[in-house]
Amino acid sequence: MTLVKTDSSTNSKEPSTPSISLQLIESSASAIPEGLSQNDRDVILNVIAEIRKMMPYLRDISAEERKAMLGMADANRVFAGKVLEVIQQNADFLPRSFDVAKFDRDLSTYDRLNTVLMALTQLRDLVDATTIAIGSEAYEDALTAYRHAKASGQGASLEAMVADMGQRFRRTKKKAAKPSETA
Repeated sequence: MTLVKTDSSTNSKEPSTPSISLQLIESSASAIPEGLSQNDRDVILNVIAEIRKMMPYLRDISAEERKAMLGMADANRVFAGKVLEVIQQNADFLPRSFDVAKFDRDLSTYDRLNTVLMALTQLRDLVDATTIAIGSEAYEDALTAYRHAKASGQGASLEAMVADMGQRFRRTKKKAAKPSETA
């Protein structure tokens, strides 16, 4: 599988905003992948880097800042949309310092970012679940191979490797605390 980046910024309505469209070209891979190639991983990481470049306004906030911010849950988004409608019909009641265009822009940007967030969350959940499943399969295979190596009795060199692998299963024993005697 190869991702191809094409620059479509010449057709964009907003020339100052970079625009990248990604075209997925499927190779003759089977429905169940044989694995993620190093090249595919690098292409994916480059696409993620390109997405970050397209969104230079992204920011990190601390836990304290997050707690101090007002949340834009579904009900608050509906409320903000109704406020915008009222403002657009009659903005005379607002102070001159209130930037209606910025409010409109922030609300539109929120909606677009929320759509991107939902898609990224779904993708992250799929990557997470797949990583867990593949890791489980690989660990299960490792345990099977270890058990066979341990039971095979193939000689000193294999025994040394089995002992080394067995370090993974060593448990540290805690010393039992003796109750203090009081007189």
